[in-house]
Formats: sequence, C-alpha cells, structure tokens
Amino acid sequence: MVNINTTLLWQVLNFLVLLWLLKKYLYGPIKEILDKRENTIKNEIAEAEKEHAEAMELKEEHRAELKRAREKSSDIVDKAERRARERSKEIITQAKVQAEKVEEDKLKEIEQAKVEARKEIRDDFTDITLLAAAQMIEKELDRNKHEELMAKYINQLDKKKLGDVQ
Repeated sequence: MVNINTTLLWQVLNFLVLLWLLKKYLYGPIKEILDKRENTIKNEIAEAEKEHAEAMELKEEHRAELKRAREKSSDIVDKAERRARERSKEIITQAKVQAEKVEEDKLKEIEQAKVEARKEIRDDFTDITLLAAAQMIEKELDRNKHEELMAKYINQLDKKKLGDVQ
C-alpha cells in the first residue's frame, strides 16, 4: 500500500504555491517583457523592410531619371549635330553661290575687256587707215601700191594689236 506521508503532502503543496507565485509574479512579467521585445523587433524588421522598399523605389526612380537624362542629352546632341550639318550645307551652298557670282562677274569683266579691246582696235584701225589714206593721197599711189600699203598696215595691226583676241 501506499503510505502518504504528511511531509510529502506539504512538499507538493509548497511546490504548487511556488508555481502559482512564479507564474503570477515572475512568469507574467517576464513573458510580458519578452512579448514587448518580440513586438519591438517585429516592428523594427517591418520598418526596415519598408525603408528597404522605399530605397528600392528611390533607386528605380533614380535609374529612370538617369535614363531620361541620358536620352535627353542624346537628343540634344543629335539635334546639335543635325543643326551643324544643316548649317554646313548652308555655308557650302552660300560659298558655291558666291563662287558662281564671282565667276560670272569675272567673265563679265573679261567680256567687257574684250569689247573695250575690240573697240580700241577698231579705233586704232580707223586711225591707221586714215593715216594710210592720208599718206596715199600725199604720194598719189596707184591702185596696186595702195593695196600693198593697206595689206602691210593690216598685217602689222594683226600682229601688234589683235594678238589672240577674236
């Protein structure tokens, strides 16, 4: 049979009272402290994750902004290159037009010089012819002598005055 001793009963009773006291005054506050600590850590982790997500968003915004800035700078460079090509074409076209105008002006000057040279030659030829006629009248040459004299003056005039002018 089981012999229950009063000491054992008192020990069990003391143990149960001790458990109840530990639970009420020690376990409760420790559990509360641990729960608060757990909640604090969870909140900090949630906050850290939130800040991490915000940082990632900012990073993506920064990348997008950087991409837009690069595209914009590329567009600006392209536009500048296009304008430079157009301007160089304009300058070349203007230079060609100017060169053609200068060439036309020089050709006009040459043509004017030819006209003036021809006029001068005609005037000289007229003077020479008048001189020749005056000399002929003075000498009263016959027809053959007159033709020889005129041919001689014309040949001299061709060599001295006309040259390559046509």
